Amino acid sequence: MKITRYIVALVITFILEAVLCVFFLGQLKTDYNDPVKINECLKSVETNFPDESSYITSVDYTVLSSEGELLFATRSGLASSVNDAVKNNDTILDVELSGDHGKIIIHNDTKAMLTSSKKNITITVVSMTAVQLTVIFLYLTYLRNNITKPFKNMNDFAYRVAEGDLDVPLYMDKKHVFGNFTEAFDIMRTELKKARNAEKKASDDKKEIVAKLSHDIKTPIASIKSTSEIGYELSSDEKIKDYFNLINVKSDQITLLVDNLFNSSVNDVIEIPVEPSSYDSSILEDMIRSADHLNKATVPSIPSCTIYADKVRLQQAFDNIFMNSYKYANTPITVDALLDKDHLKIMIGDTGPGVTEEELPLLKNKYERGSNASDKDGAGLGLYLTNYYMERMEGKLILNNKDQGFEATLYLRTI
Repeated sequence: MKITRYIVALVITFILEAVLCVFFLGQLKTDYNDPVKINECLKSVETNFPDESSYITSVDYTVLSSEGELLFATRSGLASSVNDAVKNNDTILDVELSGDHGKIIIHNDTKAMLTSSKKNITITVVSMTAVQLTVIFLYLTYLRNNITKPFKNMNDFAYRVAEGDLDVPLYMDKKHVFGNFTEAFDIMRTELKKARNAEKKASDDKKEIVAKLSHDIKTPIASIKSTSEIGYELSSDEKIKDYFNLINVKSDQITLLVDNLFNSSVNDVIEIPVEPSSYDSSILEDMIRSADHLNKATVPSIPSCTIYADKVRLQQAFDNIFMNSYKYANTPITVDALLDKDHLKIMIGDTGPGVTEEELPLLKNKYERGSNASDKDGAGLGLYLTNYYMERMEGKLILNNKDQGFEATLYLRTI
C-alpha cells in the first residue's frame, strides 16, 4: 500500500533526525585540553618566568599578575581577565611568578564547539524537517488524488443525481480506493435514468388519455348547454325554463369538474398559473353573482378598496364554494364582506349540516371529502384548488362550522 510507504518514510526521517541530534550533542565537551599539557604549561611558566620565549605553547593560555595585569598570551583574542575566563568557561589555575602569585588561564574552545554543535543540529533539524514536509506533501497529494478528489467527485455526482441530472456519467478510475464505488454509482445513475424515462412515458400517456377524455366529455356538454340555452330563450313556460336552467347549471358543474380533473392530472396542480394584479373591489359583486347560478344569495355591499388577485382564479374560487354549498347544503346562502386590517374578508355561509370537527382541517387536502359526500358526485378538488389559488394570491381560505351550517371565508390581500 502506498499509504504504508509514506508513513514508513516519515517515521524513518523522525528516527534519523533524533539519532543525528543525539550524535552531535554527544560530541559536545566542556573541556578539550589535556591535563598533562596544562601541567607542562604551568611548570614552564613558573620555571622560566619572566622569559616568555622559553614558555611551552602547546595549548593557548594567558598569564595574569596578582593585580590582574596581562603578562603573557599565546595569541590575541584570549581571555584577559578572570571575568572573561569565567564567561568563556576557561580553566583558571594559580601560578608562582618569582615569589608573586598570579593566574594562568587555559583557553577552552567551549563557545566554538557549542556554536558548531548548534549549527550541526540546526542543519540536521532543518534538513530532516524539509524531508518530512516533502514526504507529508507527497502524502497529502496522494490523499487528494486518490481519496479526497474522488470522494468530492462522487459527492458532486450524488447532488447532480438528486437534482435530476442523469445524463452526465461519473468518470471511473479503478486505481484509487473508490474505483469500485464509482462504477456502482454510475450503474445506479443508468438505472435511475431508465426508471425516469419509463415514469415520464407513463405520465405522458396518462396525460394524453386525460386530455382526450376531457375533450370528448366537454364537446357533448357544450352541445347540451347551447341547446338548453336556446330552449330557455324559446320557452314561454316558467317551469320549463327552470328545467332548461337546471340543465345549464349541471352542464357548468360537469364542465368545472372536468376542468379541475384536467388541471390536476395533466398539468399538476402546482403548475397552474396564478398571476395576481391590482383590482378595484367592485369586481367582486359580478363575480359573486356569476358564481351564484341558483340565486340563493344576496350580494352584499362590498367595501371600497384595492385587492390583489387573479380574476380568473378568483372566479373559480367563488364557483367552487357556491357549487359545494349547492351540492351539500342546498339552503339559502349568506354573503358578507368586511375589511380586516390588510385583508378584505368575503364570508360565504349556508345553513346546512356542515361537517364534523375532525373532518374540517382535512377539507383543503387533495381528494378529501366529508362523510356527507358519499352520495354526492365530485372529485374532492374544489376546496383544494380554492385554497391553492388563494395562497398564490397572498390570501387564504378559512373553513369553519357555524352554530348552524358551514362557512368559507376568503381573505383577499388589500393594497
